[in-house]
Amino acid sequence: MTEGIGMFKAYDIRARFGDLSEKAMDTLADAIVRYFLLDAAADSVVIARDARLFSPALMDKLIGRFLIAGIDVIADMGESPTCRFYYMCMRNPSSCGIMITASHNPGAYAGMKLVGRGCQPIAQGCGPSGGIDRIKEYYLADASFPAAAERGRFISVCMQDEYIDYSMRLAGTDEGSLSGLRVFADFLSGTGGPDFIEAFSCAGASLSFSGAVPDGRFPSGDPNPGAESSIAPARRLMLEGGYDIGFCFDGDADRMDLMFPDGSQMIPAMNFSVLAPYLGCGGKCYMDAKSVPPAVARTAERGIEPHLIRNGHSFIKDKLRRNLCLGYSAAVEDTAHYYMAFPYDPADPDKGSVITENTLFFALLSARIMAEHPEDYAVMRAEQDGICRIREWSVHLDDISAAPFLTDAVEARMRSLGAVAVKEMDDGDSLDATLLRFSVPDGITRGERPEGSWCQIAERISRSEDAVVRWDISASDENLCREMNSVIISVLSENGIALQ
Repeated sequence: MTEGIGMFKAYDIRARFGDLSEKAMDTLADAIVRYFLLDAAADSVVIARDARLFSPALMDKLIGRFLIAGIDVIADMGESPTCRFYYMCMRNPSSCGIMITASHNPGAYAGMKLVGRGCQPIAQGCGPSGGIDRIKEYYLADASFPAAAERGRFISVCMQDEYIDYSMRLAGTDEGSLSGLRVFADFLSGTGGPDFIEAFSCAGASLSFSGAVPDGRFPSGDPNPGAESSIAPARRLMLEGGYDIGFCFDGDADRMDLMFPDGSQMIPAMNFSVLAPYLGCGGKCYMDAKSVPPAVARTAERGIEPHLIRNGHSFIKDKLRRNLCLGYSAAVEDTAHYYMAFPYDPADPDKGSVITENTLFFALLSARIMAEHPEDYAVMRAEQDGICRIREWSVHLDDISAAPFLTDAVEARMRSLGAVAVKEMDDGDSLDATLLRFSVPDGITRGERPEGSWCQIAERISRSEDAVVRWDISASDENLCREMNSVIISVLSENGIALQ
């Protein structure tokens, strides 16, 4: 079975629904069930879905097959944000899980995020027997699964109230504790609205919102808070409404962008530096390669030791899981993903924890800090105003084999201009990207700040999209930032890549 082979991505399974035949969908479902049965040793699986128009059919197909295989199914039959799904998996630690979602992608896409027991990430090369790579093998072989003598049990659950209560308790937001705080949120017609509205209303915030009703047609545009066309209305409403803080979520609400009162977005690493002292970190954290140097330095100044990490949800979670014993317990990714070791019991951390995501918690905590310590955000706003940034942009190539030559050419040009290249994490693992730094001190993870003119360029070959190369630029001033961006464009042009 070779149809649809491109749906097996680095961190999930995802494709345009219309590109897959019924046969391909059946083969995929069989391959996933076979993997969970034979490789992940699942006797039960948690399943939830987002609001996409294709998600119910996928969910129905998977439920039926798991039951035939004798695997119990614990399902939320409504529309769920991904972080509530992760909470369901936390509460069923011996179960594997499937979240049916295509995240921030356009409505024509369908997909799945997979986890093993204890929320262990399942991705390419990650998880039992190689994770998604093993599922791909089963798919290519058109491998079915053995039917069980006894059907699995079906258990319908809704953990919305429990998830909201857990998130509020962990964030320290009691009933009425956010009274007087003016909050705006745009959910882009994804699944984050109901949980957020109930939690913030209970906490007493003065709340306004848009796109709160889940709608898989996504009438406002792609459910991507990084797409200017999608969030432009939210920027305008923030600017006009006199709000203290704003939030914008993607389609499955596992990305949380924070907005200042003027509608500008706060750089996620900047927000993380505000939140870090409140996260119960064990003294160390991870910040991805695109984290701006002042945010890294500020995190260190606040008593948390930051370390570089490569991009990728599954990689970051797995790295945190493996290094929790070394004091690493939280991380941030510039795509506005936040990760943490979430305790099973907020009142008793000794009962253990799970590395996962919970944007409702991070939103509540951000709001609480804004209400109690607005000066923390005022300081970071001033820091951010001193940075010029061209947020990650990309080029699409006809041939992926050309990507390394292109990144090498950009690196060589930047080195000739005096850049220092960083290619490894602190522990020697590959950064799967190259940081090109001008006048950025090695000691920023110890709180040393760049002085004078500085610039940082993060370049990487995408692992989640085919034949895509990306660059992100931050600098101390606009002229330097645009100059370096022009250098990259010049190198692309010299190599036959013309930007549209």
